[in-house]
This record gives sequence, structure tokens and C-alpha cells, in this order.
Amino acid sequence: MGLFKRRSQELFSIPEPAAPQSAGFRLVVSDVFVIAQRGTVVTGTVEAGVLAMGARVTIERAGRPPLTAEVAAIEMVRRTVRSAAAGDSIGLLFKGLARGEVTAGDVVRT
Repeated sequence: MGLFKRRSQELFSIPEPAAPQSAGFRLVVSDVFVIAQRGTVVTGTVEAGVLAMGARVTIERAGRPPLTAEVAAIEMVRRTVRSAAAGDSIGLLFKGLARGEVTAGDVVRT
């Protein structure tokens, strides 16, 4: 077997990486703000997975116990969407969550 044929077989036998949607949802919080009478919004870019409106998420916080919250709305560029996937820049609206409970750098995951 020639060198070219052997190298070709090695190249084509490399497994494909898993699609980002196969992983659990993960977003690192970039910013937090409050919309009066709506709730707390966290913004960031989805690093992995898919999230649908109404999903229960865990917010992991450095040095503090994690929080559990329900996603009331997902927004992308001033429009509400039903879901978000890896690579999307989004805002997540949470009702009943105070601004001080979440800070930049916290991680939202399913």
C-alpha cells in the first residue's frame, strides 16, 4: 500500500466531533439588568446546546449556592424567539429573580 493511500485512509477515519446541540445548554452571563414589571434579564452567547422558552435552568454562581429558575422569554435582537442554540447572542428573561442574585460570569445551564 502506498504512502498516499495510507495517509488518505488515516485522514478519513478521524471521527466527526459531536454537534454542539448534543451537549447540554450552557451560557456564560455577560450582563444583567432589570426590566420594570417584567423581570431580570441576563445576556450572553450560547456556548452549547439548545434552550426552549419555559425551560428550567440552573444558574451556577461562584462561591454561592446555585439557583434554579424558569425561562420566561428568550430574545434575540429585540424579537422574542421560542428557542436558542449554540452561537446565538440572546437575552433570557427570568421572573422572580432579583438583579443581585445573578452577576456577570455566572453560568446558566440545563
